[in-house]
Amino acid sequence: MQRREILTASLTAALLLSAPVARAQSESVAPAPAGQVACTFGAFVSETDPEGLNVRAGPGTNHKVVGTLPPVKLSRDDPPVRAMVEVEVSAGANGWFRIAKARDNEMLTDAASRPMFKGSGWVSGRKLTVKSQAAAGRQRPDAKAPAVLSGQDGASFDGDAFVQNGRLLGCSGKWVLVEYGLPAGSEALSGVEIKPAAKAGAEVGRFRAWLDRICATQETSCDGG
Repeated sequence: MQRREILTASLTAALLLSAPVARAQSESVAPAPAGQVACTFGAFVSETDPEGLNVRAGPGTNHKVVGTLPPVKLSRDDPPVRAMVEVEVSAGANGWFRIAKARDNEMLTDAASRPMFKGSGWVSGRKLTVKSQAAAGRQRPDAKAPAVLSGQDGASFDGDAFVQNGRLLGCSGKWVLVEYGLPAGSEALSGVEIKPAAKAGAEVGRFRAWLDRICATQETSCDGG
């Protein structure tokens, strides 16, 4: 075999071997950007431990604790209303988020704001959740990216089921990478089309997507409904 034929055969083999990998990457949701990135959105603290959520000096458990945020507070209503501490997020890094301006929503707690850390610090995204009024979750933080979650009949991701069962993986600008773990048979799932790409890389029964139109109003929808 001549040298040119050998090179051509080698190149063809390399392309064939790399094709499945490229396809697999294109069929999964894009991960959060590496390193610290700037972002801007409102989030809610989903911690249920009575001791509250630790706020750290940096993005990781190796950083010292600088304060705590209170856990979810349940009202005496039937069914009870969940009141979560509200925070403003300004950066994300490796599944951690820099928060500030923590506060109770006194309309929900029906009481004065609880003592809490009000400075700037970092908390784990596993203990944060958001409301999104987006009609679709995207493969990448881009409005033109393929939809991997689609709300049917105008449904969005600001309902209680999504807020209570969401956790944050990353962010980019006004986009947030959210992973959901709704119970099997949840009525909320009947209004959402979940494509295989949303499940790729997630634990069994969970799915993820990039969402925008984040709503920081806890007691009602952002349009006042």
